[in-house]
Amino acid sequence: MKIASMRAYAGIMAIAAANGWNYTPESIESGSRRHFEEMSLQLIAVGYEIVPVGAARPQCVVARN
Repeated sequence: MKIASMRAYAGIMAIAAANGWNYTPESIESGSRRHFEEMSLQLIAVGYEIVPVGAARPQCVVARN
């Protein structure tokens, strides 16, 4: 999720730079963080669960007869 957000934000920044927009490193960092938070909220709103890397993941138990 974080990587997908970073790639999407990098694309947004590339388009902005191509159009002559300049941002400070601080505003890029802040925008990246905000983009990740907003993307997470949108995914949660449609039913996804965002889990941190390395977090325990639920296991499906398959009944075997």
